[in-house]
Amino acid sequence: YGAGMALGRKVLRSNPQVNVFHRGFVACDSYSHGEQAIAAVQCPVLFALGTQDQMTAPKAAQGLIQAARSADKDVQIVHLPVGHHQMTEAPDATLFAIRDFLARRISA
Repeated sequence: YGAGMALGRKVLRSNPQVNVFHRGFVACDSYSHGEQAIAAVQCPVLFALGTQDQMTAPKAAQGLIQAARSADKDVQIVHLPVGHHQMTEAPDATLFAIRDFLARRISA
């Protein structure tokens, strides 16, 4: 608990001239080519969505999910009962979702 906050403070202290979080948020918010980029993906796609995520709400992924399906990608969606920090909030559920996703592809 608190690892994400500690990491955030460390990152901010590492470069006091530039707010790297703000710069990263702006870059993420202004990126607009996800639907086109997913067409180039050559492997199955797992969408592990946090049902309580307030930074990237599950509904925000719907356009990308639809674009992946429209491009005939092998898509799996998993809804995890967590917020934005899935690996910290529910490490086992996140690990099992990835494990099951990979196992299904290996056995196919």
